[in-house]
Amino acid sequence: MILFNGKEVKFMKEKKLSINAIRIIFLVPIFVMMIIFACVAAYVMHNAAKDSGWTVTQYSDLTGGQAGFYTLEDGAGHFLIVDGGWAGNEARVRDAIKMHNNHVDAWILTHPHQDHIGAFNAIYANPDGITIDRIYDSPVDYDVVKDRGEKWDDLAVFEEYRKLTKDADNVTHLNRGEELDLYGLHIKVYNAYDRYVLDNSNDITNDSSLVFKASYGSSSMIFCGDIKYQMEDILTELYGSELRCGCIQAGHHGNWSFSDEFYDNTGASTVFIDSPAWIMQDSEYPAYELAEHLKEKGVTVKDFTTTPNVYQLY
Repeated sequence: MILFNGKEVKFMKEKKLSINAIRIIFLVPIFVMMIIFACVAAYVMHNAAKDSGWTVTQYSDLTGGQAGFYTLEDGAGHFLIVDGGWAGNEARVRDAIKMHNNHVDAWILTHPHQDHIGAFNAIYANPDGITIDRIYDSPVDYDVVKDRGEKWDDLAVFEEYRKLTKDADNVTHLNRGEELDLYGLHIKVYNAYDRYVLDNSNDITNDSSLVFKASYGSSSMIFCGDIKYQMEDILTELYGSELRCGCIQAGHHGNWSFSDEFYDNTGASTVFIDSPAWIMQDSEYPAYELAEHLKEKGVTVKDFTTTPNVYQLY
């Protein structure tokens, strides 16, 4: 036994060990709690991101014209596109896709007009690394459009789309009344090419536009493509109060489409009009009058003069 200043060294060592043991006993629960807290925080943040809803973004077109291009993205990284605009808008669409690892989960094409599918055609013909899981469109009959189409129906764009996608196994033609789930986003189709359009429209391609409601949680937005006034009665008759929503895209860029009463009855607090300043500021265009009416009602109107414009579904 070794003595130092009359005390046993052994006792001193045992005392130090006791103190260290107490420290360990005290600190271990703290470390465990910190690890648990970090795991819970990570879990909460992960699920908060997943449950943050969907962000809808309206874009203007690089050509400076009227067009249609929207994206929808959720906190989990899912990325959807509605239309895309003119071929001259290809770069803007590619930039948006690049922000999502060059991947599109679903691409919805409302109707085969150049100011809606032009950019899609350009990208699909030369993907340059872009992948698209699913494509949805309206089953517009090319032969009918060729026979009864209007002067603004660019058959070359429609023909190119048919040629590009004829052998694709990821294209789905949507029909009126059909419903689907896209990564938790509920879609219900209110309009598509069918017998009613064929019998009641003098503008087949525009009136064959996919009109659908995208719903998540307690909020929803209705996309209208280029549908015009002749389809208002059938939509109101078939769906009535189901057309109520928080946000709506004005049909046909706000021109020669639904009545003011139709938009009022949707109860939408926000309306997107896909038109540039030269249309929105010209009283000769119905879009100007529609915007003025909506603003008088207290509705928020968004157009290409303030893009990108955002609406949240949550």
